[in-house]
Amino acid sequence: MVDLHGSHEASMDAPERIPGMLSLFWMLLWRPVDLHYRLHGAGIRAPGGRVGQLWHEQAEGSRAAGRYVRRMMMLLLLISPLVTFILGVGVHGLGLTMAPGWLVSAVLCSVMGLFIALTTGLAAGTLMGLLASQAMVVGLHAVVGEAFGPRMGGWAGVVMGGCLGLVGGLCAGSIGALSRGQGLSINRVQVGAIVLSLVPMTVWGLGGAWGFGGAVAASALVAYLVAAFRLPIFLLESVVQAVVFALERWMGWATLRWAPINHHNLSYLPYPFLAEHMTLAARTRPMEVLDVANACLKSPGNALLGWPWVLAALAQAEEAAAAAAAAHQAHEEGPPEAP
Repeated sequence: MVDLHGSHEASMDAPERIPGMLSLFWMLLWRPVDLHYRLHGAGIRAPGGRVGQLWHEQAEGSRAAGRYVRRMMMLLLLISPLVTFILGVGVHGLGLTMAPGWLVSAVLCSVMGLFIALTTGLAAGTLMGLLASQAMVVGLHAVVGEAFGPRMGGWAGVVMGGCLGLVGGLCAGSIGALSRGQGLSINRVQVGAIVLSLVPMTVWGLGGAWGFGGAVAASALVAYLVAAFRLPIFLLESVVQAVVFALERWMGWATLRWAPINHHNLSYLPYPFLAEHMTLAARTRPMEVLDVANACLKSPGNALLGWPWVLAALAQAEEAAAAAAAAHQAHEEGPPEAP
């Protein structure tokens, strides 16, 4: 039987299957569905669970859960402030004026992430704390330092809202996919965008700064939708998909493994030429095509491309099983007796 969602085989305890810190962060951003099933395969019952849940699994003997918590905490409490410090130095080196205390904000973001990890989910706290820490350098301290004009001006509101929406959009898709084992529905993304835009409008509006709140809300809404649907990444991936298809179609190179669908779980739009690429490769590499079809089923925008290939594989497997059973029965009956 073809596995529709990747390996979901639960191991008793396989800590060696837990990715390293950088791989964890990379998979959480780009391949959260794959990470969900990989953590399940390592023996973790709640990949999106709170720290307390994972510690409980560790207390029951799960070394994988303990290693997962330690590596995520290292990302949140050590790597995040360090990267924020490097980013802040780089932004300052570009000549942008920043309000002081941005390193303190980085530490506070890590504390906020730790609180979310303890109360909501480890992955949610780690990703939100890390991304928010980077966004604060530009979206708060550079804005307050008037690097983009008056701190309550229109451009400052656009920059602040853009950073807010970017963090929210990236976090929503990745956190939801890791917890559920599939990407968020379009309706959930839209609801998140509306909520994220209403919050700054209400906060600054009640303080009398409706113009600034409107600029923050509008840019947050746009940035959230762009980030959640991965639109700039989709444009780049579409070019890559067209190129690798052309290389196989006209040069004869086996390039299906380079298809972006293999490396990104959260595309909400279908990739151009992917179906044609799969059809072309099916003549010589059917198992590779089925792997790509499996990857399609994890992608909200490409699931329909994967179903025909999976159904065809199941039909072929049933036909092969029926043929094998018929051959076995004929062998047991032996040749017909001569009259």
